[in-house]
Amino acid sequence: MALAIAVSAQGYGAEAAFDYRAEMTGHTVIKPSSGQEFLEMLSELCKKGGAIYIIKVFSHSYPRGIIMTNWSGFYDEPGPSDTKRAAYVSDLAARIQKGDILFAGGSQILLFGCDLAGNFSIKLSAATGGSVIASTGGTYPEIAGGRETGIFISTDRWEVYTAGSFSYSAGNRLRAW
Repeated sequence: MALAIAVSAQGYGAEAAFDYRAEMTGHTVIKPSSGQEFLEMLSELCKKGGAIYIIKVFSHSYPRGIIMTNWSGFYDEPGPSDTKRAAYVSDLAARIQKGDILFAGGSQILLFGCDLAGNFSIKLSAATGGSVIASTGGTYPEIAGGRETGIFISTDRWEVYTAGSFSYSAGNRLRAW
């Protein structure tokens, strides 16, 4: 069985908006407050349901990675202020290698936070062997009729990385649900 997961990153503000967006996807929703908790949740879901084929992440972020509780997020590399609750792409790669976390062939990770294109997405796509879609700039939801439409707009562009390499630019609009 393949898993569809929506992540609502907790611990840095805007949790209600992230919760709403994750719920709107119709996927299994997880709400980690640290990088270590994120990896544990993925592991538990894989034990119960098989391989991951899609993850949609709603979070605050910056080029280094996904922000959760202060200095306890999911990052490309360790930083000087990180807590022991932080986790890194290398930790994910180690769990994948052990068979603790499984990704299906052709898997996708869609990152709806700001500024995650580049090093973080390259490393993440290399670790999973799948595609990662991330913005080179800021992101915000499209609003029509006073409601979010499910489209996210990049202030620059969405980029797609596959198996550790840049694949193509995907314009400035990306559908979340």
